[in-house]
Amino acid sequence: MFAEVGVYTTQPARRPFTYAVPPGMALAPGMAVFVPFGPRIVQGIVLRLSERSEVEAVRPISAVMDPEPLLDPARIALAEWMAEEYLAPLWECVACFLPAGFGQKPVTMVSPVDVPPLLPVYPKDRAILQYIAAHGRVTLDELRKAVGQVSLTTLQRLQQEGHLTVTQGLARPTGRPKFERRVALTVEPAAARAEAERLLAERPRSVEGRVLLRLAEEPDLPLGAVRALGATPGHLERLAERGFIRAYDRRVERDPVAAVRGGSRPPPVLSAEQAAAADTAWRERVTLLHGVTGSGKTEVYLDLVGRALAAGGGAIVLVPEISLTPQAIRRFGERFGDELAVFHSRLSTGELYDQWFRVERGEARLVLGSRSAVFAPVRKLELVVLDEEHEWSYKQSDPVPRYHARDVALKLGELTGARVVLGSATPDVVTYHRAETGQIARVELATRLAPAEDGSVTEGALPSVQVVDMREELRAGNRSMFSRALRQAVREALVAGEQAILFVNRRGSARFVLCRDCGFLPLCPSCEVAMSLDAEATIHAMLRCHHCGRTKRLEERCPNCDSLRYRPFGVGTQRVEAEARAVFRGARVARWDSDTARTRDAHERMVAALEAGKIDIVVGTQLLAKGLDLERLTVVGVVDADVGLSLPDYRAAERTYQLLSQVAGRAGRRDRPGRVYIQTYEPEAPPIVAAAEHDYRGFYESEIAHRRRAGYPPFSRIARLVYRHHDEAAGLEEASRVARELRVLRDAAGRAEPEILGPTRPFIPRVRGELRWQILLRGRAPGTLIGQVRLGERWQVDIDPASLL
Repeated sequence: MFAEVGVYTTQPARRPFTYAVPPGMALAPGMAVFVPFGPRIVQGIVLRLSERSEVEAVRPISAVMDPEPLLDPARIALAEWMAEEYLAPLWECVACFLPAGFGQKPVTMVSPVDVPPLLPVYPKDRAILQYIAAHGRVTLDELRKAVGQVSLTTLQRLQQEGHLTVTQGLARPTGRPKFERRVALTVEPAAARAEAERLLAERPRSVEGRVLLRLAEEPDLPLGAVRALGATPGHLERLAERGFIRAYDRRVERDPVAAVRGGSRPPPVLSAEQAAAADTAWRERVTLLHGVTGSGKTEVYLDLVGRALAAGGGAIVLVPEISLTPQAIRRFGERFGDELAVFHSRLSTGELYDQWFRVERGEARLVLGSRSAVFAPVRKLELVVLDEEHEWSYKQSDPVPRYHARDVALKLGELTGARVVLGSATPDVVTYHRAETGQIARVELATRLAPAEDGSVTEGALPSVQVVDMREELRAGNRSMFSRALRQAVREALVAGEQAILFVNRRGSARFVLCRDCGFLPLCPSCEVAMSLDAEATIHAMLRCHHCGRTKRLEERCPNCDSLRYRPFGVGTQRVEAEARAVFRGARVARWDSDTARTRDAHERMVAALEAGKIDIVVGTQLLAKGLDLERLTVVGVVDADVGLSLPDYRAAERTYQLLSQVAGRAGRRDRPGRVYIQTYEPEAPPIVAAAEHDYRGFYESEIAHRRRAGYPPFSRIARLVYRHHDEAAGLEEASRVARELRVLRDAAGRAEPEILGPTRPFIPRVRGELRWQILLRGRAPGTLIGQVRLGERWQVDIDPASLL
């Protein structure tokens, strides 16, 4: 018997390796094993078994790591599909489905044997022996960090001389069960109390007496609580020897959503439109749920999840941003309580580890989370939901595999038979085109609903949208970043006790700093992009690169011509926040962007403060545009709608439309009318006009016609190759070599496509000090050609990239 094993190796292999199954070893696909790989023993996952091998000389599997399979056949097939689809290493795809912290990296260990009385004359040899003599057995990485570069040849020579040993091992996994040491009473409480009273009568300060008296009240306590009574290991050993107590370890479940467990909120009565949408989605294999903002898509999801659980199966619900999880956790937790598990990147490795096993054991059948939650081991999967399916945060950019959660969900549904629901008020153009051409079903929720205080639901109205031409504001003498109409609307909202959003899709105080005399623009020396002004610097104004984090002090005069006309341009969230505090005096203003939301519970605290009415005006980036549902929020101001509109990316218009429509949809979601003000210097731009008119269909028809003419998705697929190198000549040479090989391979096959563009420098030409070149391939299946070319570790391959910048 032979096994094909996905192996945890640093080699970027997209195929499994074949091993012999030793006689008597019980093995099944999906099991974790240890296998030899070169001189090391490494982890692996069995993908399949067979009775013959195409490889003549095979090595045997070393040991079974876990007798229970960690992957079922559908997840194995999905991992292999990802490796081929995204040209990614097989192990990295397999690892997506494993518990957090499960992987054990192969490591080289160096141990001292005999440190000679006279140390070697070579400084490097002397440093190595001195370090391991002082620290004992260490990893090669630790040794290199302490003494500098150490070659394996040097270590092998010192091993031959008898001074040290070099062995191969595995790093300790970071994901492990958590145990709590506890002390339990082993006699009746009355007997413990009697013995405690006897001991305290003999010695009033008897620690053992106090321990028994406490345990008589509560027979099972954490060790910490017992030690707080003054107990030492000696005290506990004597009580254990006398048969009064025992110490043991109990596994502790790290549960990040314990507060919502046990919920039993009854489901509301769906409207006729919602009920029809749910029926269609339950009947079809893949459905686009296209509903205007506030139309009750979440209630449809909740109904479908209820059906999946009632059928004895499980469900996965994905949201695009961590900022959406607090409200989503509450809504799903109130309805389904103990069935809920949560997966997202703000959880600790231990919490993710325990959540994974709760799902794997079938204790939780509903998984809610961001994109990686699609890999959760839900048993008998009946339903996968992607809320806001158009969001580009569903696409992973780094590290590999660079997958799109939507496409993975569609493949998972195909492999498991689960229904897939893609919900959005502003669907991805590619998804909508699939519905238009009959590849997937589509249902519409065209009515906005307004929940009343008594729990009933009435028909609501979409917010009114006013496009403000900021050129006219300048002509009228208004130099403020806020138009007159927006200022008036915010003041009226404040008087009425309502809330407002001021949206700007840029962090920092200003987009860039520019000299008005010579045109000097400070660029990040590592990334060659404009640095933005960071107004939160405590002493001096600072410039910050939001790509690599580099900062430098802002000079008062232009570094190039010494002019005093060296000033900030554009707006960022910090500047809008400061301006809002100055214009709307007395209002409680908060900022919500990735700079202020760095702590683990930042999103939860912000949502709670907004819901409690502790914030009047919130200034923020696209975090505000997604899923926020607030009763008193009535005014939305888009401070600078032109950001991103002219970027050199074929999705620029689509993303502008989606962002404007989504943030506008936050206003007036209850029985209070909403007002939206879109400030722009391009009021005639099609995405802005369509967003103001709530006209997705009009935007789609214009955009799809453009993409048909230009040959962009959905009429083709795009693959992006990016090469990074610190040397310009060497980088250009390597990028040109790959482009030539791609064209030769395409032409030799007699094919007209894929079209190969480049190499060129991308919009962001340098990141973290390394220059970048990109090659774009456009065609029906560009990935098949890339797989035939030699690519080194400096190359990044991105199939269906979310951005071309």
